[in-house]
Amino acid sequence: MIRPEHFGHKLIGTLQARFIRVSQRHRLIQVNAFIWVLIIVLIGTSCGKVSAPVAPSRLSERTADLTAIQRGASILLSWPSPALVQDESSRFYISRVDIYRLTERRDQEPVLDTDDYAETAQVVGFMDRAEIEAKVKALGLLHFTDPVNLTNLKQQASTRLRYAVRYVNKRGQAAAFSNTVAIEPALGIALPPANLSAKDDSQDAVAISWNAPSTNVDGVTPASVVGYNIYRRAAKRDFGGELLNPEPVSGTSFTDTRFQYLVDYVYFVRALSQGASGLVESADSEPLSFKPVDIFPPSAPDPVSIASANGTISLFWPSSPERDLLGYNIYRANSADTPDKDWIKLNDQPLTPVTFRDDLVVIDQTYFYRVTAVDRFNNESARSRVAGETVHP
Repeated sequence: MIRPEHFGHKLIGTLQARFIRVSQRHRLIQVNAFIWVLIIVLIGTSCGKVSAPVAPSRLSERTADLTAIQRGASILLSWPSPALVQDESSRFYISRVDIYRLTERRDQEPVLDTDDYAETAQVVGFMDRAEIEAKVKALGLLHFTDPVNLTNLKQQASTRLRYAVRYVNKRGQAAAFSNTVAIEPALGIALPPANLSAKDDSQDAVAISWNAPSTNVDGVTPASVVGYNIYRRAAKRDFGGELLNPEPVSGTSFTDTRFQYLVDYVYFVRALSQGASGLVESADSEPLSFKPVDIFPPSAPDPVSIASANGTISLFWPSSPERDLLGYNIYRANSADTPDKDWIKLNDQPLTPVTFRDDLVVIDQTYFYRVTAVDRFNNESARSRVAGETVHP
């Protein structure tokens, strides 16, 4: 028989347990509700769509215009300037460019796969940021010279060189490779010319001469020379040069007529040899610094015509042909035999017209005149032949 007090205790315990379960369920509902609210808030503050994580961007600068030519015993690589971001903290800031070379056999399949190339090619040089900026400023492009050993004739005759470049940022992250370019070195290329010299030969002409090379880069004699190219650049530039001859020069001299006086220049010459697919230039001769100076006076005006009317004397003469002509000086004397130092100069500054009217004269008196030409470097011509005339009223 159940006693009443025992029933009361059991009922109270059951009610307490149920209350605890209800409280726990309520708190769980509250927590779940909070989580759902938080999810809704996060979704609301996003772009409206949940997407996969995006990998951080890397240095993407590359060129697809790498070119290569042989010059003497070296391979010259050239490619356009990259975009040079100035913010050093940016991942797009180019810190250097690495130059790669892969040596292949000429009879093997070319290595064109990027991963295969990366595994087998070697870094043969690099340019840091300062050198990159200097070359871009001077040339508007980048270039790199790779010396090649051409003395092992048997090995080089079967060799193909494949080059590529790629940029690296300050974090050490490398961009993709450029295009690859292959070249098969020619062996019979002449050494550069020697003993380059220059002189002011005549008006508006600089005479340049040199000695022919005696051997090829591989030591074979005589040198395989089919002509020469002559280059000139302003001395303030460190790279490059303008080709002066439209066609290869066959001899060992050249006349430069397209220069400016009093400008510091650097001249250099390259020998030309016949390669497998065209002419190949040698390395540069030793550069020659030269400043043309005009020491050549213009030609004397001749003949000078003279006439008198209305109390004046008028002079006329043909124009001088020199490109740097500044003007003319007029000299007068009372006798044709007057010593040169005693002739009176009638103008303060060189005159540009080819006529002169002298009205500071006396009627019935005879005067004698001579005319000279002056260039912009103050070179004065010889004096013209004497022209005399009596003043007529």
